[in-house]
Amino acid sequence: MKKNAFLVLFILLMITRGYAQNYGYGSGYGGGYRNGLYKLKIGFKFSPTITLNEVDASKEFRSFDASGINLKMSLGPVIDCYFAEKYAFSTGLWYSVKGVSYAVGSNFYDNDLFGTYPLTADEHIGNKAAYNLQYLQVPVTLKIFSDGVFSDTPVYLQFGGTFDLKIAEKPIDRTSNPLYQYSQRVANQPDVFSLGDINLLLGFGIEKRINGGDDSFIFGIQYQRGLTEINHTKGYSNLITKNGLISLDLGLKF
Repeated sequence: MKKNAFLVLFILLMITRGYAQNYGYGSGYGGGYRNGLYKLKIGFKFSPTITLNEVDASKEFRSFDASGINLKMSLGPVIDCYFAEKYAFSTGLWYSVKGVSYAVGSNFYDNDLFGTYPLTADEHIGNKAAYNLQYLQVPVTLKIFSDGVFSDTPVYLQFGGTFDLKIAEKPIDRTSNPLYQYSQRVANQPDVFSLGDINLLLGFGIEKRINGGDDSFIFGIQYQRGLTEINHTKGYSNLITKNGLISLDLGLKF
C-alpha cells in the first residue's frame, strides 16, 4: 500500500511538472511571476510533523486517555493556481502518516469481551495502544502573498482545509496493544479507525527565490485541526478521537 501511495505521488508530480513548464512564469509580480489568465506553479514538499491527539472516552473505554505526541512525516506535490496577482488556490496530494497513542489503564482488561475471550499465550497486558494511520490528503486552501517584507522572498498566509482518505492503519506492538487485542475480539473485526478525516488548515511561510528566478525554496509552518472523530463508529462509539497536526514545510517550487 505504501509503495502504491508513493507511485501515485510520483506520477502526479511528473504530470503537473509538465503543466508547470507549459504554463510557467516569466517576469512580472515580484520578478518571479507573469501576468496572464492562467498561472500555475508546481512544487514538492517534505514535512516533519507532530501529531496531537484529543480523546474523549466513556464506558468500556473509560480508562483511555491521550498519550503524548507522535513524530511523523508528510510529503507530496503542491499545486498553486494563481487567479490574481497575489492570490492563489492551493491544492496537491500528500502522503501523510499520523500517529495515535492512548494511555490505557489495567482495568480495561476487566471488560466482558476479555472475560469471554481471554488473552492468548502470545499476548500480554499492555498500558499503551499506538497506531500509525496512513492518509492521502487533498488540501483545498487559499494562499495570500506579500512581497513587501523581504526582497525576492514573498511571505504567504494559507488557510482552508484538507480531505483525508485513510489507506492503511498499522497497530504498533500487537502482542501488548490493548486496543488491537480488543479489535480482534469484536464481532466481524471492524477497523478501529474510520475511512477518512476532515481538517481545518492554517499556515504561513516564505518562498525564497533562487537567484531571483522562478524557482523558489519553501519554508513554512502549518497547523491542521481535525474536525471529525476518526474512530470507527461500529464497535468504538464510546471512544472519540480527534487529531491535530503541526508541520514544518520544506520544499521547492518550480
